[in-house]
Amino acid sequence: MWPLSQLRRVLRLPTIVSTSAGLAFAAINFLALVQVAALMAGDSAWLAIITAGVLCLLAAGVFGELNAIMPSAAGIRLWTRQGISDGFSLTFTLLYLTTILAVIAADSFILAQAIEAGIPGIPGLIWIILFLAAALFANLRGVKMAGRVQDATTYVLLGSLLLIAIAAIAHSHMQWHTPFSPGGGYLQAVAVGVFVFVGFEWVTPLAEEVTDSRLIPKGMFIAIGLIAITFGLFTLAMTHLLPAGSLTKTLVPQLLIGHAAFGEFGYWWMLLVTVITAGTTFNGSFVSASRLLYALARERSLPAWFASLNDRFVPHRALYLLFGASVVLAVIVFQTANAYKLLINAGAALEAIMYVVAAIAVIGLRRRRPDDERSFKLPFGTVIPWLTAVIFLVLAVGAATSSSGLPGPVPWVLVLLVIVGLLSFLYVRLYVPRLKAAAQRRKA
Repeated sequence: MWPLSQLRRVLRLPTIVSTSAGLAFAAINFLALVQVAALMAGDSAWLAIITAGVLCLLAAGVFGELNAIMPSAAGIRLWTRQGISDGFSLTFTLLYLTTILAVIAADSFILAQAIEAGIPGIPGLIWIILFLAAALFANLRGVKMAGRVQDATTYVLLGSLLLIAIAAIAHSHMQWHTPFSPGGGYLQAVAVGVFVFVGFEWVTPLAEEVTDSRLIPKGMFIAIGLIAITFGLFTLAMTHLLPAGSLTKTLVPQLLIGHAAFGEFGYWWMLLVTVITAGTTFNGSFVSASRLLYALARERSLPAWFASLNDRFVPHRALYLLFGASVVLAVIVFQTANAYKLLINAGAALEAIMYVVAAIAVIGLRRRRPDDERSFKLPFGTVIPWLTAVIFLVLAVGAATSSSGLPGPVPWVLVLLVIVGLLSFLYVRLYVPRLKAAAQRRKA
């Protein structure tokens, strides 16, 4: 039996914010911003981004209350087990873990396209493996090192995007056209805009490594605000510089925007910004997902092999699994270029479903454990959780039935979700009881 150790409480608010914002600052989100701009009239696309941010604040409030009542590396597992049921909880947690792999794989493909556009001599896949290996190395050095990498990449990226956006808007001489006229595509644009923010809640598995668990909800709220401001301004700059129609024809619209604003310098600056997104996405994903894997192994829902920590209190074996799975998925996406759309929409659907499940868990815990102390509690009773559940259920259905980019009329996004869900269900019903029985025998 492998010994279990405890994680170290060393993380502070700046790292909570950078981790929460990390997945949102992914290269694939430049494509999402272009899609928002294409759906809106004139330069009013920023309205959809801000509205989407407000909707995500509802979900952040839900996660804030859940974290307040049960702060844990296995947060999503504990919340859904206590608020809904044990069987559903474990099945859904395993399904939810695939979101992080989908984001990494899809982002790998887009990142490689950008690097190959600027440095065509080296295949993009080589760069992706190097970036993933760098994220693995930073994480193995300890959570403080991973946190420093996350802070550096996120805040450099945030500052760069803000500077580029402000300079580009100034470059266009502030000639507004229809900044407050969203047009008929507003609701659809908001739906797309919501998925620019997805992943902000992946900071909750760090609840056992923060100096104060109350920093988690505060960090999520700040991160959503920073994402909304940064992407809102960047989208506004984008609609001033180039028509949305020309941007929808490329996988690297950010490079075109940089070139339109500042020529060759802007092109290489945006390429550097795109490279930095690898640090925020890969590093932040490894930090959060490895803690959730560790927590599941700690309760014997995964093999105890993953519950081991190295001498820097890092779940290193969970990190090796994430690295290997990410490389395999990146290779698959490269072999089937359009698969990135399938993964993006599947990940978006899973994230929206997660927000629905989290809202239901809050309602269930309000009923089952009404007297438990909560350092953060949503106002207005269960109005906000119900509103969150309804809004994101609609968005989940839209993402699950959206285009996959693959040929044929088959709803491949929905098919993929069903397959992964079925595999998770079979694992929980057939293999987890054997793990728990073996653990009981070792204990006896």
